[in-house]
Amino acid sequence: LDVKSAFLHGYLEEQVFIDQPPGYVKIGNENKVYKLKKSLYGLKQALQAWYSRIESYFIKTGLTKCPYEHSLFVKSREKGKLLIACLYGDDLMFIGNCTVMFDEFKKSMMNEFEMTDLGMMHYFLSIEIVQSESENFLSQKKYVG
Repeated sequence: LDVKSAFLHGYLEEQVFIDQPPGYVKIGNENKVYKLKKSLYGLKQALQAWYSRIESYFIKTGLTKCPYEHSLFVKSREKGKLLIACLYGDDLMFIGNCTVMFDEFKKSMMNEFEMTDLGMMHYFLSIEIVQSESENFLSQKKYVG
């Protein structure tokens, strides 16, 4: 799953003002600035605003943040059923051992954010992933000379 324009979903915790972008300068108000209501790509706060937004959403939907790795969230149910969400910037990875939990979470995410379903994962952070019914294989063979 890929959240479209992820950094634009973040809410700013402080007031941020920007100059009028070229091509959008209002005649007669050339010296005025815009106050942002939400995050924009390129802002120093963009990553933190996105993380705060997705973190609050994950917690609202029942995931628990790992106390040792703040980009890892886990949801568990009876009989060892598990869903894990991992963040790296605006890249997201969801894994689990329960199809029902995965489908529920995927549907919930798609209702909350505009997303593209990329299907089975093949790469994540330059790690190649090969999946089958019985096993998963991770490789970084592109780094081997």
